[in-house]
Amino acid sequence: MDAFSVALTVVAMLAVAAAILLFERKRARGIEHDLREQATLHAHDRPDGHHDRHPEDRSEDR
Repeated sequence: MDAFSVALTVVAMLAVAAAILLFERKRARGIEHDLREQATLHAHDRPDGHHDRHPEDRSEDR
């Protein structure tokens, strides 16, 4: 391989990596939005106003 081919390969690999990172950021924001919406809906479904917590987070049980 000559220098031009190596440089072109590196540029192509960087472009693919950048595209993947941009796609994953958009996907992660979508997942975060969906989880926040689901948590809000779940909180509104509970008439007593209490939220479910992980058992390890319950300080009054210790």
